[in-house]
Amino acid sequence: MKNQQKQKNRSFQLVFGTVLTITILSGGTSLCLASQENLTQPQQRILENYIATWQTGCGAIFGLLGSKATDLLDSKDDNSAS
Repeated sequence: MKNQQKQKNRSFQLVFGTVLTITILSGGTSLCLASQENLTQPQQRILENYIATWQTGCGAIFGLLGSKATDLLDSKDDNSAS
C-alpha cells in the first residue's frame, strides 16, 4: 500500500513539474513577444498559441493542486478514523 502511494506521488510530481515547466516557458515567451513593437503575422499567431498554452497550463495547475488537496483531506480523514 505504501509503495503504491509513493508511485502515485512520484507520478503526480512528474506531471505537475511538466505542466509547470510548459506553463512558465509559454508565459515567458508570451511576455517576450508581447513586448516587441511590430510583430509579423506568424509571430502574432505564435503569440496567440503561447497565450492559449499559458491559460490552459494555469487551469491545469489549479486542477492538479485541487486534486492533491482532496487527496490530502481524504488521507487526514482516514487517519482520524483509525
